[in-house]
Amino acid sequence: MKNQRVVTMTLEATATAAALAADPKLGRENPMTCAEFQRDLPLIIDSGGDTQQEEHLRTCDVCRDLVSDLRYIAEQAKLLVPMEDPSPRVWDGIEKRLKSEGLVKPAQSIRRPLL
Repeated sequence: MKNQRVVTMTLEATATAAALAADPKLGRENPMTCAEFQRDLPLIIDSGGDTQQEEHLRTCDVCRDLVSDLRYIAEQAKLLVPMEDPSPRVWDGIEKRLKSEGLVKPAQSIRRPLL
């Protein structure tokens, strides 16, 4: 009877060790590392996180600050006004300046052979 109990306990320990080897996240107090969290960050930002990611976010100041900063940047980006193209006078002035400095040669007409 005692031997059977030892065998059962050994089998349970082996099964636990095998499970930990197959999934190193098992048995950790905080199952997700910052590197794992940040690798999944685009998916987390787009669709929200799973329970492991949410738990990591609750327990990790670094990743929580990162997500907060990214959300702030995204919100501020929405407020940017679309930039308007400069007037044709600006482009003409740039072209004249480049030509006067010899950096741009005037465009030559293309001669096409007669068919």
